[in-house]
Amino acid sequence: MSGKPTVKQMQGEVAELKNELSQFANALVQEVMKHNTLIYALLNDMGKMEKIICENCGEEVARPVLKDLENNDDCPSCGKSLFITKQADLEDLSYIADLNDNEE
Repeated sequence: MSGKPTVKQMQGEVAELKNELSQFANALVQEVMKHNTLIYALLNDMGKMEKIICENCGEEVARPVLKDLENNDDCPSCGKSLFITKQADLEDLSYIADLNDNEE
C-alpha cells in the first residue's frame, strides 16, 4: 500500500467534515438567535421597538426605532410596502371627513 487514502476513506472523511460543519452552523445560528431575542427584548423594554401590521398581508412587523437607523418600509413577509401607498380617492376623503366630524 502506498499510504494514500482510498476513495471510501475520503468519502468517510468528507461525510464527517460535513457533519461537523453542520453542527457548528447549527450552534452558531442558535447563538445568533439568542442574541437577537435579547436585543429585541431590550429594545422593546426601552420603548424603542415599533410594531406595524402590514397593510398588504396582515403580518406584524417589529422594527427598532433608533435615531441613526433608517428603516425599510418593505414587508419582510410579502415584499410589498408596509403602508398602502395608493392615491386617496373621494371615498377615502369622505371617510376621513366622517372620522373628523365624529371626533368633534
